[in-house]
Amino acid sequence: MPIPNQELNQFKPGQSGNPGGRPKGPITQFLRELGDSDELEITLVKTKNGERGDPVKSTLSTNGEQTINQFIAARLLQMAMGGDIKAIKEVLNRTEGRVPQPIKLGGDANNPLGVMLMLPENGRLDPPPSNIPPAQEPNE
Repeated sequence: MPIPNQELNQFKPGQSGNPGGRPKGPITQFLRELGDSDELEITLVKTKNGERGDPVKSTLSTNGEQTINQFIAARLLQMAMGGDIKAIKEVLNRTEGRVPQPIKLGGDANNPLGVMLMLPENGRLDPPPSNIPPAQEPNE
């Protein structure tokens, strides 16, 4: 069954389908809220072959000296200072930003990208697009 035209064009020109951008997921919000605390109690329940085990409680605490996020950042810096390459990369990416990666589009160094514009035999695009003003002949 063909799809009616109005379903193909459900958004008006210039209207975004996602005006607010990608929403911050519940995991991000959850981690921020937990990381801002100085103590965290976790209850884990192990399962094996569909059988639930006994719950195991665990408490993480910084004794009120810092938040969990501050503790994680300090630990990451300790690891980086100890020579851990992954930790060094993470610290630099978070503080300096990621290094831009070059993109090679092809061709040689002097002409990396070739563009071919194919026009009709008369050499003009007829009719010109409505958003482009007509060309003006130079004054002689």
